[in-house]
Amino acid sequence: MENPANGIKDTMWHFLKDGGQKANIPELKDAVYRLIQMTTQKTAGQPGHAKATHISWETLDMELFRIVIEATALVLSGELDKLEEINAKEAANK
Repeated sequence: MENPANGIKDTMWHFLKDGGQKANIPELKDAVYRLIQMTTQKTAGQPGHAKATHISWETLDMELFRIVIEATALVLSGELDKLEEINAKEAANK
């Protein structure tokens, strides 16, 4: 699928065009790992039961939104395309 924002002439939407974002892979990994921590902790981060390292489930929507934002930036940066090309070349050489 092509990026629909690439055809928009209005500069307001430039940030959604290909190349309009910079990937922050460490932030994406951190957000995913926080979600995994939330999923695997036994207390749901409830006050009175949670350990100091637990994350409250009240922040779930923000954690998911962090992942969506960073994944979008990764796609728009073009870094994911480079990885796809490398994988395609490796698959062709097998």
